[in-house]
Amino acid sequence: MKKQTLVGTVIGALAAGLMIGGTTIALAQADVVKERQENRKATAAQMRAIKGVIDSKGDLKAVVASAAKLKELEVAFVKLFPAGSDKDSKALPTVWSDMPGFLAASKNAEAAYDKIAVAAGSGDLAAVGAAFADAGKACGACHEKFRAKAN
Repeated sequence: MKKQTLVGTVIGALAAGLMIGGTTIALAQADVVKERQENRKATAAQMRAIKGVIDSKGDLKAVVASAAKLKELEVAFVKLFPAGSDKDSKALPTVWSDMPGFLAASKNAEAAYDKIAVAAGSGDLAAVGAAFADAGKACGACHEKFRAKAN
């Protein structure tokens, strides 16, 4: 009888561990998706800040800081796509099936953000506007291939 109790206890513990483990995986999945969403919200805020400076012909020093933050966000962003984090996400399956392409698109965005910083550092508002437009194209290219359309 003690052997049956021990076996039942072990099986119960294993089942509980599997349920908790599955929950942990699901929570980790939700956390990384939320991190991605927060990263993109911060990216959009920086882009809006740059656009505001361009439109108001404001202080380009602020643009240098925003461009640096954009690059920092982009570097962090591509690390937020571990295998299995494709549920409840707007990321398309091509992120994982074409990871080299996804990483290349991210590098293009980084380069575009660098160009914004260089242009802003030069004090040339027209160059900042052109670099900003190029950054928008880099963002859009990634959305076209790797992000589901909004409903």
